[in-house]
Amino acid sequence: MSERRMRDINLGLRFILEMAALLALLIWGFGASDQLVVQLILGLGAPALAMLVWGTFVSPKAPRRLDDPVRVGVEIVIFGLGALALIASGLLIPGVLLAAAAGISLVLMFLWDQRGM
Repeated sequence: MSERRMRDINLGLRFILEMAALLALLIWGFGASDQLVVQLILGLGAPALAMLVWGTFVSPKAPRRLDDPVRVGVEIVIFGLGALALIASGLLIPGVLLAAAAGISLVLMFLWDQRGM
Protein backbone atom coordinates (compact mmCIF):
# COMPACT_ATOMS: atom_id res chain seq x y z
CA MET A 1 0.00 0.00 0.00
CA SER A 2 1.35 3.42 -0.93
CA GLU A 3 2.22 6.00 1.68
CA ARG A 4 -0.31 8.40 0.13
CA ARG A 5 -3.08 5.82 0.61
CA MET A 6 -2.00 5.23 4.22
CA ARG A 7 -2.05 8.98 4.85
CA ASP A 8 -5.61 9.17 3.53
CA ILE A 9 -6.60 6.22 5.71
CA ASN A 10 -5.14 8.00 8.75
CA LEU A 11 -7.25 11.08 8.06
CA GLY A 12 -10.34 8.90 7.75
CA LEU A 13 -9.43 7.08 10.94
CA ARG A 14 -8.96 10.41 12.68
CA PHE A 15 -12.52 11.43 11.79
CA ILE A 16 -13.89 8.09 13.02
CA LEU A 17 -11.96 8.52 16.28
CA GLU A 18 -13.42 12.00 16.75
CA MET A 19 -16.93 10.58 16.33
CA ALA A 20 -16.08 7.70 18.68
CA ALA A 21 -14.99 10.15 21.38
CA LEU A 22 -18.29 12.00 21.06
CA LEU A 23 -20.23 8.73 21.18
CA ALA A 24 -18.27 7.71 24.27
CA LEU A 25 -19.25 10.93 26.03
CA LEU A 26 -22.86 10.36 25.06
CA ILE A 27 -22.81 6.78 26.38
CA TRP A 28 -21.23 7.91 29.63
CA GLY A 29 -23.64 10.81 30.09
CA PHE A 30 -26.77 8.75 29.61
CA GLY A 31 -25.46 6.05 31.94
CA ALA A 32 -24.20 8.39 34.65
CA SER A 33 -27.52 8.73 36.46
CA ASP A 34 -30.96 7.22 36.83
CA GLN A 35 -32.57 10.65 36.61
CA LEU A 36 -33.73 11.60 33.13
CA VAL A 37 -32.86 15.28 33.52
CA VAL A 38 -29.28 14.46 34.55
CA GLN A 39 -29.01 11.93 31.72
CA LEU A 40 -30.12 14.53 29.18
CA ILE A 41 -27.82 17.21 30.54
CA LEU A 42 -24.75 14.95 30.63
CA GLY A 43 -25.62 12.73 27.67
CA LEU A 44 -26.20 15.64 25.33
CA GLY A 45 -24.16 18.31 27.09
CA ALA A 46 -20.81 16.52 27.29
CA PRO A 47 -20.61 15.71 23.55
CA ALA A 48 -21.98 19.17 22.68
CA LEU A 49 -19.28 20.84 24.76
CA ALA A 50 -16.60 18.65 23.17
CA MET A 51 -17.92 19.53 19.69
CA LEU A 52 -17.93 23.23 20.56
CA VAL A 53 -14.32 23.11 21.79
CA TRP A 54 -13.18 21.00 18.81
CA GLY A 55 -14.97 23.18 16.26
CA THR A 56 -13.72 26.41 17.80
CA PHE A 57 -10.10 25.54 18.56
CA VAL A 58 -8.98 22.30 16.86
CA SER A 59 -10.68 21.63 13.52
CA PRO A 60 -8.91 22.68 10.30
CA LYS A 61 -11.42 25.49 9.69
CA ALA A 62 -11.76 26.53 13.33
CA PRO A 63 -12.31 30.28 13.75
CA ARG A 64 -9.81 30.41 16.63
CA ARG A 65 -7.56 27.49 15.76
CA LEU A 66 -4.88 26.97 18.35
CA ASP A 67 -1.23 26.42 17.49
CA ASP A 68 0.70 23.37 18.59
CA PRO A 69 1.52 22.38 21.31
CA VAL A 70 -1.66 23.83 22.87
CA ARG A 71 -3.87 22.32 20.15
CA VAL A 72 -2.30 18.90 20.73
CA GLY A 73 -3.07 19.26 24.42
CA VAL A 74 -6.74 20.00 23.71
CA GLU A 75 -6.92 16.99 21.37
CA ILE A 76 -5.35 14.73 23.97
CA VAL A 77 -7.82 15.97 26.60
CA ILE A 78 -10.85 15.34 24.38
CA PHE A 79 -9.70 11.89 23.25
CA GLY A 80 -8.65 11.11 26.82
CA LEU A 81 -12.05 12.11 28.16
CA GLY A 82 -13.67 9.90 25.54
CA ALA A 83 -11.51 6.96 26.59
CA LEU A 84 -12.16 7.61 30.28
CA ALA A 85 -15.89 7.91 29.59
CA LEU A 86 -15.89 4.43 28.06
CA ILE A 87 -13.89 3.02 30.94
CA ALA A 88 -16.20 4.69 33.49
CA SER A 89 -19.14 3.12 31.62
CA GLY A 90 -17.66 -0.34 32.14
CA LEU A 91 -16.21 -0.58 28.63
CA LEU A 92 -12.55 -1.03 29.50
CA ILE A 93 -11.33 -2.59 26.25
CA PRO A 94 -13.07 -0.07 23.96
CA GLY A 95 -11.73 2.74 26.14
CA VAL A 96 -8.17 1.47 25.92
CA LEU A 97 -8.54 0.90 22.17
CA LEU A 98 -9.84 4.44 21.65
CA ALA A 99 -6.90 5.89 23.57
CA ALA A 100 -4.37 3.72 21.72
CA ALA A 101 -5.82 4.39 18.27
CA ALA A 102 -6.02 8.13 18.92
CA GLY A 103 -2.40 8.14 20.11
CA ILE A 104 -1.17 6.22 17.08
CA SER A 105 -3.14 8.44 14.71
CA LEU A 106 -1.73 11.56 16.34
CA VAL A 107 1.84 10.29 16.03
CA LEU A 108 1.24 9.47 12.36
CA MET A 109 -0.19 12.94 11.79
CA PHE A 110 3.09 14.41 12.99
CA LEU A 111 5.22 11.95 11.00
CA TRP A 112 3.27 12.60 7.80
CA ASP A 113 2.95 16.35 8.35
CA GLN A 114 -0.85 16.24 8.50
CA ARG A 115 -1.23 18.73 11.35
CA GLY A 116 -2.24 21.56 9.00
CA MET A 117 -5.29 19.59 7.85
